[in-house]
Amino acid sequence: MSVMQFLSSLPALLGITGFVVYYFLSRNRGGDRITLDIVAKLRKEAPERLPPHAAKLDSATLAKLVESDTVLRSKVGEQDFQLLHDALRQQFITSVLVYSLCALIFLAGLGLYVYVSIRPKPVSVSSISAESTNAASQGIPVDLDGLRVKWTAAGDPEDIAVTLEEMQTQRRTPAKIVRSSEGQVTFAPEDYRDILVNRDHGGQNRLRAVFQSARSSYVSREFSMRVGLTVMAVHIEQWRLKIIGVINNSAIPNYDFEAKLLVWAKAPRQEASPITYGGTIKYGHNDFRLNPDLVYDWSTVKLIYFGPDDPRIVRKQFISN
Repeated sequence: MSVMQFLSSLPALLGITGFVVYYFLSRNRGGDRITLDIVAKLRKEAPERLPPHAAKLDSATLAKLVESDTVLRSKVGEQDFQLLHDALRQQFITSVLVYSLCALIFLAGLGLYVYVSIRPKPVSVSSISAESTNAASQGIPVDLDGLRVKWTAAGDPEDIAVTLEEMQTQRRTPAKIVRSSEGQVTFAPEDYRDILVNRDHGGQNRLRAVFQSARSSYVSREFSMRVGLTVMAVHIEQWRLKIIGVINNSAIPNYDFEAKLLVWAKAPRQEASPITYGGTIKYGHNDFRLNPDLVYDWSTVKLIYFGPDDPRIVRKQFISN
């Protein structure tokens, strides 16, 4: 029987104990009736030998009084005196049983309370969620970003193993060991990249987080890991710029999109001003000629993506030779 099962049955046990105590006490009333009968007999035959409060004497006090007074002993008779002694013995046995039973229940309750109070509380994990570490994704998991897995833990803290599992192949990442009380752990893209089955444009992978504690395992709900793309601007030659959409460092076939690159440049003896390149970028026609009369400040580059994909899954990168 578990502790909780015992606690749920405790009211019934206490009820049974109360009935037993009541039964023993009711049986104990026999000794009181014998005492009253003897007191009534002595009051009739030797009233002058009884104390004023004789009606309130208990069995033990009456027995001592009769034993110490030979006149009362002769009036009671041997049979009644023996009955009085039997009643005293019965009361003693009943008292021992009742007090022992009550002490046993008290010690059992005390021991159970101590056990429940000090025993280790196994850890449990709930409220599991997964989100991107990149603010640009607005929380949705994207396979170009770190993945933050969060949870709520109850029970005594302990080390738990956290992995990511791909639902289709059931392949898992190496486990990350973390204290349950930490409430979160982060997987870098290189931690989970090998378990992904889909890296195509517009695709997604079905994942879940798996937790293993010393006694139990827990899993999150399935979530979608979106395939991210990178819009890359490359200063490939001194006077040539290329803007392209890539996945896995390869150009996305037949991918047309809207993007602009802004950079500050200046002509001799003039103030710097912003210049933009791009707009509608066609696959295979994404080279842009630079003006050889300008001096470009490549530290000021800003790359802006307009579509058609969800901007939350797009990352931008500028590379200068």
